[in-house]
Amino acid sequence: MKAHKQIQPFPALDHACKKAFPFSLACPSFVYPAGYLDNVHHLAPFVDEIELLFFESRFKDSLPSPALIRELVQQACSGQITYNVHLPTDIYPGHRDAGIRQSAVDVLKQLIDRCAPLNPTTFTLHLNRDPSEPDYRRWQARSAASLEAVLAVGVPSRQISVENLDGDIERVAPVIEDLDLSVCMDMGHLMVHEVDMTTFFNRWKERTTVAHLHGVDRAKDHLPLNRLSSDRMVKVLEILRQFSGVISLEVFSFQALNASMAVLLDHWSRIKAGDLKCGVNRLLTI
Repeated sequence: MKAHKQIQPFPALDHACKKAFPFSLACPSFVYPAGYLDNVHHLAPFVDEIELLFFESRFKDSLPSPALIRELVQQACSGQITYNVHLPTDIYPGHRDAGIRQSAVDVLKQLIDRCAPLNPTTFTLHLNRDPSEPDYRRWQARSAASLEAVLAVGVPSRQISVENLDGDIERVAPVIEDLDLSVCMDMGHLMVHEVDMTTFFNRWKERTTVAHLHGVDRAKDHLPLNRLSSDRMVKVLEILRQFSGVISLEVFSFQALNASMAVLLDHWSRIKAGDLKCGVNRLLTI
């Protein structure tokens, strides 16, 4: 992967959200139809942090080059932003096949090492279930052993945040707690699976370093925030006012991000410290 020097022209977002909230506002690195550098260049003036997406583990195509990392470091300094890294989603650290597990460990170690100069706030991890293993306790043990090997490279355990892929994170709770990992709370996934967000947050708030926020309509997620019902938005805001980590608006187009930022700013202006009840009542009438 080569770093692109020439910056492509793209439309600017309508709202600047830098330091607009008590949490850091982030967005994905693929909002515009371009590479990492173009996206970071255009997004940095409007958000506090960029979620760098490395969803696939095919290194020829997806492992960031040292040159790209150097450019991203420079952009972080000039754009006054930070990064978090979403680790590949197509790996299986708990697979029953030792070769597949080792491949996952290798992928994680190499990508974490390559991204270390970015000093990311967190590395978000999908702990995918092994569909061929009916005994989830064996899967837990294998997952823990793989992650212990990853942590051996020196990455702080709390810098890795395990994301809830559906509504149930309890099956990986022993791995999270035994290895002292962090949690990535994906609110959209919780809403799709009709899991109470407040209960989840209260259970994991001491470990939650990053939360993914996006609109939901029935079983479809990663939609703009204007697709959320008023009652769901109220629950989201009640959580956000207690949170000081990173909120990533996990939508993947300019239009969806632009709309989501407008919705969040508008609703947040109604929820001021000491005026939550009044603000909530107003939201319920929208």
